[in-house]
Amino acid sequence: MKLKLFILLGILAFSINTFAQKTEPVKPAETKPETKPAPAVKLPTVKEILDKYVAAIGGKAANEKIKTRQVKGDIVLSPMGLKGTMEVYSAAPNKSYTKLNLGGIGEIIEAFDGVTAWTINPIQGNRDKEGEELLQTKLANSFYREVNLEKFYPKMEVKGIEKVGESDAYVVIATADGLPPETMYFNTKSGLLVRTDATSVTPEGKMATTNYYEDFRDIDGIKIPYKLRTVMPQFEILVTVTEVKNDVKVEDSLFAKPKQ
Repeated sequence: MKLKLFILLGILAFSINTFAQKTEPVKPAETKPETKPAPAVKLPTVKEILDKYVAAIGGKAANEKIKTRQVKGDIVLSPMGLKGTMEVYSAAPNKSYTKLNLGGIGEIIEAFDGVTAWTINPIQGNRDKEGEELLQTKLANSFYREVNLEKFYPKMEVKGIEKVGESDAYVVIATADGLPPETMYFNTKSGLLVRTDATSVTPEGKMATTNYYEDFRDIDGIKIPYKLRTVMPQFEILVTVTEVKNDVKVEDSLFAKPKQ
């Protein structure tokens, strides 16, 4: 199962955007290869691709049986060489708490209590999210999003087949209400979601992010990627998950915005 944390990381990356611009030269963004429809192969429908994906990550029943999750991992930012740790707690239907501890920067916290999305940030300051940024956070934090993609993206279209690494992937353009479209890449053989191209909405503006998902492992009957690479114009973020625990006890107060 593709964790909601990986969408959040695209958003969280902007928390250190100012830091990156001050410390390192800008690195060119990856050139996206042209998507080419497969002329000799009939493309599957959106439903067929999504059904295969849900089956690949363990099925809807197995995913929806889980109510909470804890994830820990290590983070490396290049070319700056910054390293840190990550801890995420999430709970159905839509709550999440993410804490990053980055060397040279400190603690960054992003949370969503189901209504309010708040952040504690030593660079940008503490604030609540609004507008498109809040919409994107709500989308990212739906606990069962991966087994209900068609509900969260009312407009989805199969565009063709493209290489992701050495493997072919079906290219699907998915659009959620009120947000920029995303491009999803589903491996033609395994059915797994192996890449997404998205536009992260932040206080500094919008920026393209490309996310790669690798090293899928079976945890309690569901598939979870243990490696993520997020590519942005200024830098890259490499996340290596070290621990995943499902149905852990999570106090509801964790997601609540601290009193001033």
